[in-house]
Amino acid sequence: MSRLNAAQRQWLADLGAIVGAGDGAVRAAATPKVIDADEARATPLPVEVLEDRRQGFKRARAQWVAVKRRAEEDLEKVKDGARMSYLADAAQYPKIEAGCGAIDEILDHLDDDLRQTLDQYAATPLRDQKKLKALGSSAIEILDRYQRFVADNALMRAIDAREFADVTVHAPVMRALKDLRSSLQ
Repeated sequence: MSRLNAAQRQWLADLGAIVGAGDGAVRAAATPKVIDADEARATPLPVEVLEDRRQGFKRARAQWVAVKRRAEEDLEKVKDGARMSYLADAAQYPKIEAGCGAIDEILDHLDDDLRQTLDQYAATPLRDQKKLKALGSSAIEILDRYQRFVADNALMRAIDAREFADVTVHAPVMRALKDLRSSLQ
């Protein structure tokens, strides 16, 4: 027998009262089963909890996509601002181009792997718990990789100083990754 939610137990209890107190099967089904810790871990989560988790993943995914898109736009502004600032300086311009290449590396590291994994998670049926767990683990691994990269990236922190463009990249990306990480727990 599948696990019953509170409304189903109440309905069975009401049915038992109508049928009569002597109907042990209805009364037994309406009584919640006490389970030990090992059985609780093996028991799948209720559909409502799984659906709430899926909605959380979808919200986190949407937030990540928006922050990533904004970061890409802002990084392009920084590159444009740096190029314009040193356009007339032939000696410094090659250094600026090298710096723009480093900005492109940021975009390469923050690839679409996380978004694609979260898309797959959202599209996977709730009954396929094995695949959902694998996708969730994969998303956490990708997210951890992104967090390490962003936390250690001095260029992203330097961009937040707004020397070439009035943008902030490091802080919002770190915040979005932290929020996403908490939703994947």
